[in-house]
Amino acid sequence: MGPRIIAPEVKPDTLLAWVAALFLAACLFSHTVALRLLLLAAGIVLASITIARDRHGIKALPPIWLPFLLWGLWGAASIAWSVEPDRSGKEWRNEVFYTGAALWICFVGAQARNAGRIVLPVLGIAITAAIAIALWTYSRGWAEYLVGWHSGPGDHSSALLTLLPCLAMAAWYGSRAGWARPVRMLIPLLAVLFAASAYFTLNRTLWLGFAVQLMLLGGLLLIRADAFQRAKLTKARIVSLCLALITVISLAFFSIQVTREATGTGKALAADHRLLLWPEIIEQIAERPLTGYGFGRGLLRDPLHAEFRALDGHLWHAHNIVLEALIQVGVPGLVLLAFLLGMLAHEGWRYARTADERTMACGIALIAVLAGMLMRNMTDTLFVRQNSLLFWGIAGVLLGLPLSRSGPAAYIPAPSGAAARAQPPG
Repeated sequence: MGPRIIAPEVKPDTLLAWVAALFLAACLFSHTVALRLLLLAAGIVLASITIARDRHGIKALPPIWLPFLLWGLWGAASIAWSVEPDRSGKEWRNEVFYTGAALWICFVGAQARNAGRIVLPVLGIAITAAIAIALWTYSRGWAEYLVGWHSGPGDHSSALLTLLPCLAMAAWYGSRAGWARPVRMLIPLLAVLFAASAYFTLNRTLWLGFAVQLMLLGGLLLIRADAFQRAKLTKARIVSLCLALITVISLAFFSIQVTREATGTGKALAADHRLLLWPEIIEQIAERPLTGYGFGRGLLRDPLHAEFRALDGHLWHAHNIVLEALIQVGVPGLVLLAFLLGMLAHEGWRYARTADERTMACGIALIAVLAGMLMRNMTDTLFVRQNSLLFWGIAGVLLGLPLSRSGPAAYIPAPSGAAARAQPPG
């Protein structure tokens, strides 16, 4: 008999990391609902097996599980008094159950050995493909661009805001960890593609979000830099960098505004119809401030359409994340959402203060991802469907990746204060 060939064992946590990476990639494209659900189901099974097999080595729940649960329970309770219970139930399933599953499987999957080597390349390839599709369909006309596989300007711009901090911190960490030169050279090229694709969305808020994210990333890295690094970043250089950033963002913002007005895809800022919508939304909120009208975007679409259809057919929801929370689930729901997002920011800050460079990079990226989502949803309500799945999935990865059992990591000097704060979380 010849020698037996033994196939290498593929562990459930490694399979889960692949499922989580493919799920996040699927969230960048339209028409992938069935694939997302299939990957979510596979992820739930694999995450359960992974935890059962290694309950002492795997952290089973993300640190924000309690605020997420409380927010979800209040949303579920609102179905009882919703003006459209069936619609609220469906929306709750989409925006709480599925997003909670995404958060969980990505958090557990990111703890697999070498999860970063799986998730980062898959996401990099997927966003490059999405950008290529976006640029190609834009060249074929705005009508085709709106319905392209990249998901159109709204969802695509949200994806860019979610992934930009991940790209930036991957570039920073890669330079510190000694990644291969070809890999480090690809990241600036991808950044150029990000900027080009962002411009052709013709979205103004996107650039404001980029500005906030980049200033947060730079500021947090500057705070964590040691004295030698801070000495190299003189006050003159910092001022120059800030002025350059403000100039680029301003030019992009006003160039996009001119293009929108010239092509008829947008109006002057002073004539924006949302300035008429928001007072009406506030009046509706005042009628049911404690309970809201039920979980789910667009429950008041009929009265809003009746009032604004002749003016703008897009004014069927609140176009603001704060007003949207109030009109759906009232003041208690807004408080619970603020608590959830605040705890997410707290975890990001806790990670950002550690001495482990990988943990710090994830924490800083998480804070910037959250800031970008809030900026994007101050003038629209796009924190739904694939955008919320991508956001919570990325949050799960950034919370779980520092717990990955992938060997020793580099350390930087701890910030001043108690020595205990210098230890990685977990």
